[in-house]
Amino acid sequence: MPPGSGSPHLVLVGGGHAHLYTLRRLRVLIGRGIAVTLVTPDRFHYYSGMGPGMLGGRYRPEDIRIDVQSLAEGGGARCVVAPAERINSQARRLHLADGTTLSYDALSLNIGSIVADNPLPSDCIVPVKPIANLVAARERLLAVARSKPPHVLVVGGGAAGVEIAGNVRRLLRDRGDITLVASSPILHRFPPRAREVVLNALAESRIETVEGVSVKGWMDGGAVLSDGRTVAWDLALVATGVKPPALLGECGLPLAPDGSLLVDRFLRSTGSPAVFGGGDCITLAEQPLPRVGVYAVRQGPILFHNLQAQLTGKRLLPFNPQRSFLQLLNLGDDTALLVRNGIVWRGRLAFRLKDFIDRRFVESFAGKMSGAAG
Repeated sequence: MPPGSGSPHLVLVGGGHAHLYTLRRLRVLIGRGIAVTLVTPDRFHYYSGMGPGMLGGRYRPEDIRIDVQSLAEGGGARCVVAPAERINSQARRLHLADGTTLSYDALSLNIGSIVADNPLPSDCIVPVKPIANLVAARERLLAVARSKPPHVLVVGGGAAGVEIAGNVRRLLRDRGDITLVASSPILHRFPPRAREVVLNALAESRIETVEGVSVKGWMDGGAVLSDGRTVAWDLALVATGVKPPALLGECGLPLAPDGSLLVDRFLRSTGSPAVFGGGDCITLAEQPLPRVGVYAVRQGPILFHNLQAQLTGKRLLPFNPQRSFLQLLNLGDDTALLVRNGIVWRGRLAFRLKDFIDRRFVESFAGKMSGAAG
């Protein structure tokens, strides 16, 4: 049922984790007389949990992506492949970069995040988000490695930086040098035991770690650190935390201090009852949460219910975040770090668990995955 036919119009902006639940159930919405349009800058959503593994060569790029355009169109929705540029929440209109304007009765944002400290654009300095960036990074690393041992700089000591560094080592095997630079202690938000285990794993993989310093400047083939040192690199991968995309700065709605959309416990904007959101681009006004994928996935069913409820006059349901969650970090050496409820464990079985969970998630949206690349 096309927009403009008199049916309520739902616009989903972004095909990330929190929207996948709705995209798989579009026929329920269509059957209830709701017209749906998905707006996405790319037809594919790359699953972040498998991004580092793809960089390391364990998975192929096509193994970790979900065709959200096919999900949308196969479910009876319209899909517009174009970046969203501006939201006029008072007029309930979404403006796209290609000049298209969409009116909506309800709009949901699941547009992910970008790297917080994004340096000047360069083919050799790669922010690790969006995850699709890692496809080009992998090809560049392999190209350099064909002529010489690469020097790789990874900036950021959180979970993403650790996984990226370990999987760069997996990709390069015994060739090249890898330096991980972190302005804070590596994995400082994790239990102390997790930090100890990961530092040992990085040392085993011959990854140099430099803590307590940041990158103060970039030059051709080098980075100047805050302690005055210069680190040479052929490729730099930047994983220095995340921030919301620029679109939210143009929406005229209440934002959290980091620029994310401020939402209530129903995942609804505190400034507009017609705007909802999930994943990295939102902050719960009552309970800010860590930027981890598990929350986005758990928000999916609540968004699906509440978007219908908003358009049909039904009762909204609150999102009640779980107090603890399982964290599994792919260390690139066929082991993973498992952390939950004070338990810290590194091993091959932990990686097999992560691989099983990740594959099952992607398969549930994209059909049976093909085998690993090695």
